[in-house]
Amino acid sequence: MISLEFSDKYSDVADIHDALYTYNLSKTKRKRVIVHAERYREQGALLARDENGKSFGGIAYHWKNDPRHIFVDFFYLDETVRGTGIGRKLFEMFIPWARENGACRIDLTTNTFQAPGFYQKMGFRITGEKPEPAPGCPENIHYELTLEL
Repeated sequence: MISLEFSDKYSDVADIHDALYTYNLSKTKRKRVIVHAERYREQGALLARDENGKSFGGIAYHWKNDPRHIFVDFFYLDETVRGTGIGRKLFEMFIPWARENGACRIDLTTNTFQAPGFYQKMGFRITGEKPEPAPGCPENIHYELTLEL
């Protein structure tokens, strides 16, 4: 059974970043370079874990001000749990939590080969897009999305 839990540990944010980075490289066919998740004063993660503590990914985010809102830095789910409803459950928990904690909106970015349709089903609207071709995805579009709370 998978449970959802919030974490303020940078290592959890970094784990989501690293998993998403590896996934992105598999799709874009770009060369790996050394990159690390940025550190922010107010950041955290909402994780999907099994009863043994194994993480299957989650949402990594940080708070921004003026106005107070959240930016989702990374969202990743292990392929073994994709399509099971865990992603929907993560956002169904995350969105009300963000609202209750003073966020006026949630912003994020995604690519054609990631999950723009999923985010739209969760209520996000596309606010910007630009071509961002890659060797493995010559037709890729990079999207900016927002969910007003």
